[in-house]
Amino acid sequence: MRFPSWVLVLLLCAFQPVLAEAPATTTPENNQEKSSEQQDMDKLAQAGIRQSLQAIAKSGGMYPFGLMSINGDVKAVGYSGNRADAPPPEEWAKGLYMQLRKIGEEQPEVDMLSLFRLHTITNDAGEEVVGVWAQVDHRQVRPWVIFLPLLKNEEGKHEVGEPIYYATEQSLFAPQGGEQE
Repeated sequence: MRFPSWVLVLLLCAFQPVLAEAPATTTPENNQEKSSEQQDMDKLAQAGIRQSLQAIAKSGGMYPFGLMSINGDVKAVGYSGNRADAPPPEEWAKGLYMQLRKIGEEQPEVDMLSLFRLHTITNDAGEEVVGVWAQVDHRQVRPWVIFLPLLKNEEGKHEVGEPIYYATEQSLFAPQGGEQE
């Protein structure tokens, strides 16, 4: 799905305050203070979502990518081949998931992994909604998925909706000792 670039530039500008006010400081699971690991996960998710929205604003779409963190040093993981030879985004997202999982297994110093892609859901009214889907995982805490919908307003332009957070059992890190928290 293509978006007019100027609409997405406005969307990107409008998203900056949303990041600051998003319910990143409280999870649906509880209202307790977040651990430092959960706060780090929020920061990584915000960085990846910002990059996603910038890519959408610049090109009208985005290709799946990942971010990994080693003691706060964030590095991107993405497709580096010839653009013409790139697999379809859904196929690449599956391969990227496996690549991130392998990085987590082979590099114990990596403390966080994340995956970002465009995703379409069907809302309660039966309408398709596109948005940025992010999975963020830390070795020490349960992984989270965040879906940031891009909603059409009355003028037919897209704007950022409220982020949806949910815990997941599907970790980017391979389970240690057979069980995942």
